[in-house]
Amino acid sequence: MAVGANSYGSVARIEGLIGDLVASRTFSATTIPTTTEVEAFIDDIAAQINVALEQAGYTVPVATATNAAAHAYLVSVNSMGAAALILATQPAEAYVEPGDESPAQGRRQYYQSRLREAIKLIGEQKLPAARDTGLAARIFAGSQEDADGNTKKPIFTRAMSDYPGSRTLTE
Repeated sequence: MAVGANSYGSVARIEGLIGDLVASRTFSATTIPTTTEVEAFIDDIAAQINVALEQAGYTVPVATATNAAAHAYLVSVNSMGAAALILATQPAEAYVEPGDESPAQGRRQYYQSRLREAIKLIGEQKLPAARDTGLAARIFAGSQEDADGNTKKPIFTRAMSDYPGSRTLTE
């Protein structure tokens, strides 16, 4: 298996972040996690990033040629998110005594916070990347927010029991 075409990270970047989990500092078919498992984690985080991008109206995947800075940012975030997932699966890295925080916990939390920060940035449509200009990018369901973040009221409202010609039966 290889990293998917819609993913942004690489096994080499993960090795740079958390290669100390294995003696050789490189993942292989005999390490825990294996190279295939690391690639799956990269694809999992990329899918989460791409769903957020699509919901915010961005073109997926973000290409290096058209948006080099945004792509580089997503490579970093994808790698850190995958590294956090891998750290969460390692018994020595995932377990913490109550009231005791190990350096690995701080590292995992930092990687997770970078992923959350990126998802928030994408949701706020502040990522400098190409936007989808198709019909789906212009159709919205429900209320939308204005430029100040206030939710606009819907144009049409109706109770479930209201319909033309209805009347109340109260006296």
